[in-house]
Amino acid sequence: MAYRTGKIRGYGACNDNAVGLMGMYGAARELGVPGPLCMQNDYSIVNRRVEENGLSEASSPAIANAGFMAYNVLAGGMLTGKYGLAPGDGVAPAAVDDGDRARAKRYAEAPRGRMDTRGWGLTLGRYRTTAMRSAAAQYTKLAKEYGIKGGLTELSFRFVAGRKAVTSSLVGHTSLAQLDASIDAYRKAAKGPLPDQLLWDIDRVHLQNRLPLFANDEAGKDWRNEGFIGERIP
Repeated sequence: MAYRTGKIRGYGACNDNAVGLMGMYGAARELGVPGPLCMQNDYSIVNRRVEENGLSEASSPAIANAGFMAYNVLAGGMLTGKYGLAPGDGVAPAAVDDGDRARAKRYAEAPRGRMDTRGWGLTLGRYRTTAMRSAAAQYTKLAKEYGIKGGLTELSFRFVAGRKAVTSSLVGHTSLAQLDASIDAYRKAAKGPLPDQLLWDIDRVHLQNRLPLFANDEAGKDWRNEGFIGERIP
């Protein structure tokens, strides 16, 4: 076996749920080897699904003791302020959504990030649903109201860093300036959590607009009883 022969030091899984994690954990016990070390799933201030499907509890030290690594903490860049969230906010939308052809062409040739590219931009449409952009705009407003200098980006990082279920985050960057902003946000997170009242206000938005990434603007008579990316409807 790979573990016993030293070919691997640990293993984990990505985009799985509590059932998958506990299946791996149970199989490992039967084989007499260590259980999975990490679960890596999409998690952010606009995608708190793991808090509702049992994965955060299953991966905790009390049960499977598998670390949880959050990816797409900035929702593919939609929580950075790089892309417009609503008409009139003064920021151009993702190039793949932009009705201004000249501007869309300009950003497609010099992309601000993945959302301006046809490959990733079209693939990551779930991060640009109407519900998602509405939630992001509300969180942007909260960041301003509470005087968070790094805006929505800092708020998003600090929210994830402060969650008990999160062990680490996998973060990508388009520029060194973004890397510096990420490091600064995590340094602030290490000094203490977000204010309780702000966390409550975040929860208010969440309760009013739950799981916006899985909203489907295109559902019609041809709807196949599945979500934006083909997920089963609970």
